Amino acid sequence: MKSVLIAEDDPDTAAAIKATLEEHLSVETATINNGALVLDEIAAHRPDLLILDVNLPGLSGVDVFDLVQANPSFSTLPVLFLTAAPDRARRAFARKGIRDVMRKPFDGRALAGKVADLLGRAQKVA
Repeated sequence: MKSVLIAEDDPDTAAAIKATLEEHLSVETATINNGALVLDEIAAHRPDLLILDVNLPGLSGVDVFDLVQANPSFSTLPVLFLTAAPDRARRAFARKGIRDVMRKPFDGRALAGKVADLLGRAQKVA
């Protein structure tokens, strides 16, 4: 079974993401609410996908992304960003190679579809 790590500081949003993914997909999910703890969680549990809130305490989602990309053990991990301002984020993130950005609040089916797509792409690369 595929696993998804959800890095989201709002407990209601984290619970909604978790419930949506588990309802629509055959995945296990784990949540974390502090960006500074994400790398340790990735190292310990090796998720197949990371969902990042842009604004996290500890380290921002963008800082976490930079650290993930810089670590050869994690650099192929697919990352999906969730943000309230996706258009602005896409423009700002383009130079960092970040392509997968979705709006919060999210549409459940769209989120599940995007996650399924990212997990499928990751499987083909591995």
